Amino acid sequence: MSERSEREDTRQAVGQVLRGLELFPLPDGWTPIEALAVVKCLDASGTPTWCTRRTAGINDEELLGTMVLQSELLKRDILSDWEDDGDDD
Repeated sequence: MSERSEREDTRQAVGQVLRGLELFPLPDGWTPIEALAVVKCLDASGTPTWCTRRTAGINDEELLGTMVLQSELLKRDILSDWEDDGDDD
């Protein structure tokens, strides 16, 4: 197995995989137990692309539910901004 394949097949700490990126902290008293990340990356040829990474405890149904929920919340926020612009046209 090549060095690259071994590295890709071994889970690593989130901070190691996404080093240099920053997130807002969790509220006081909250304890992280699982994570899902949607990451915009540059591939080996320098082309921007997207990928997802998730911790071992997130199954496909949770992944789908999370993505659908975030999509619906984003649509609601965007529509709210558009409807509240005060323009009568």
